[in-house]
Amino acid sequence: GQTGPYSDYVGTDMVGVAMGGMMYRAGIRTKPPVVVPGSFAYDVVGGSAAQGTLLALWKRMRTGRGQHIDVSVMEAVANLTDWSLPNFSLNPGIGERAGAGIYTLYRCADGFIRMIILPPKHWQILLDWVGNPEELTDPAYTQFIHRLANMDKIVPALEGFFRDKNKIDVAREAQRRGIPATPLLTPSEVMGNEHARGRGTFMACSMGGWEAEIPSGFFTCDGERLGPVDPPPPLEAASEPGFSSSPERTALEDLFTRDLEEPEGGYPLRGLRVVDCGVGAVGVEAARILGEYGADVIKIESATAPDFIRVIMSSYMNPSFASSSRTKRSFGVNLNREKGRELVRQLVREADVFIENNGTGTTERLGFGAEALRELNPRIISFSSQMAGAYGPWKDWIGYGPNTHPLSGLQYLWNYPEDEAEPAGSTAVYPDHFVGRLGPVAILAGLVGRARTGQGYHSDAAQFETAIGLLGDLFAKESLEAGSVRPLGNSSERGAPWGCYRCADDDEGVEEWCVINVRSDDDWKGLIRAMGDPEWAKDARFDQAAGRVAGVTEIDPKVEAWTRTNSPRDIMERCQQEGVPCGIVAHPGHHMSDPQMLHRDYAKPVQQQELSTILLEGPAFLGSDLPEVIVRQAPLLGEHTREIAQELLGLSAEEIESLMAEGVLEDPPGEYQPV
Repeated sequence: GQTGPYSDYVGTDMVGVAMGGMMYRAGIRTKPPVVVPGSFAYDVVGGSAAQGTLLALWKRMRTGRGQHIDVSVMEAVANLTDWSLPNFSLNPGIGERAGAGIYTLYRCADGFIRMIILPPKHWQILLDWVGNPEELTDPAYTQFIHRLANMDKIVPALEGFFRDKNKIDVAREAQRRGIPATPLLTPSEVMGNEHARGRGTFMACSMGGWEAEIPSGFFTCDGERLGPVDPPPPLEAASEPGFSSSPERTALEDLFTRDLEEPEGGYPLRGLRVVDCGVGAVGVEAARILGEYGADVIKIESATAPDFIRVIMSSYMNPSFASSSRTKRSFGVNLNREKGRELVRQLVREADVFIENNGTGTTERLGFGAEALRELNPRIISFSSQMAGAYGPWKDWIGYGPNTHPLSGLQYLWNYPEDEAEPAGSTAVYPDHFVGRLGPVAILAGLVGRARTGQGYHSDAAQFETAIGLLGDLFAKESLEAGSVRPLGNSSERGAPWGCYRCADDDEGVEEWCVINVRSDDDWKGLIRAMGDPEWAKDARFDQAAGRVAGVTEIDPKVEAWTRTNSPRDIMERCQQEGVPCGIVAHPGHHMSDPQMLHRDYAKPVQQQELSTILLEGPAFLGSDLPEVIVRQAPLLGEHTREIAQELLGLSAEEIESLMAEGVLEDPPGEYQPV
């Protein structure tokens, strides 16, 4: 960010990933944390910048005032770390690097698949498929927690069944049976599989005389892919002065001269109503971000079909759910009943936005697909997201966030180069959280478009394509030279030394790490000064980049001998004082007291019912004309059913009681009972 004690720090993408907290749990316990491949930190902060810019544009349309948006790489990454801050603030625990962790990878004849088996019914379907082997029929295995404790017995038995089968065939059969499974694909396999080809996930792009394939865009809008339209300009190309006039630009400029008003409290989205049918992370986080800037967000849920994040800890409230559904109102309504669906249709008729990320076809079957929404309300802006997207050969595949890792090439690339045959990766559910931040981008753009044209829009984003989009430069390289893109671990083509180094453990014996990136000869000189001018570093072989790259196996242990005797904060401050990119490999314990985050009021304390005071993630940007975000506790399931039914649907007390008795509407339930 542009303010605070780190505002003058120099950075790289790796420094952003590390300080934002996305690196600490990635990799395996016996090796250093491993950075996300690609340009993850800079790409996700681009998404946050787009979101902040569109909020500012929307407020300019209402007030006539422009403003400045100050975006933080560190905070943008911290937003994606699986609710680590709220969970740590209630139950301090950092967790260890565990590679794939609970999201098990199973070896097949030609690679791996990831199967995520959570509910008992999926376990029984799997047993029937593999022939109910005796070693897997322990009744205790019906419960996920008992399976987790016995994976050393379960994995070999299942791999014995899969060992003579191809990974895509296994995933295809698992999906046919309703089991979330995806194959682990290499970059070339990602680009060549039938689903990516069928969706047009990649497009040809001319680059300096080369024809490369690049990702074709994060979104489709009303069936049209939105993405790159021109190649990058040549370095010597002259830019056009100003903007060309066009009917579209004239229509956009007209929006800034209409009736101006100051929204209540300065919140740009005040007056907008959002119907939130999201579950997990994607849809629910897109909706709650809109709520933070003034929208009235109504969460549609039921005790018979709860948001699985709400009940993942076997109760109706936990820190993850509190974060993703804060600032909303909960409408308890059973969508399996026609009367319940009609009540939601009434809400849609008066709403501005509809959000969902259920399995492909789910909302269509309930009568809330894009076309049905448009018939109910021609001005509705809707956003959908599914793991594999709404169209293409694998569109009906189901999965959780980690199922996108193998499908997108992320799992293959997020690894140490020497362990290519043993995938490491991370237990992070990214890209779920990032798609939840792309959602507001599509929605805000749709609202601007509606103001210009008077019509609604439907946008959707395939989650696996989001991960692909953040690896775009690597896929372009792979398209030019097949097989050239492989796991790099923490090394970089940009320079050396460049990596993750062990520091002194903290006072409680928790291991600590920092990242140091030497981009240039000047950075190397700065690192030498930060280390106290050790004699070994004055070797003339290391004065230039080629020599440092050649001698990195000699340099790295000596750098780590220095970092190992100092705290990561000491290392960071010494390096930054010399202009060398360096950052703490942060975990939520650091973020609780980080001076930069404290300066920018990143953590938002809230007294959460059913829990206690917890800290929630703040936004990744500040606006000079944006008020402090609205942060209220997450609702109980059905907490606002009666007020919504009365105020928005016009139902009488007698009608509400009758619908409650029929099981159409729901008050907050008592103790959680698994369905």
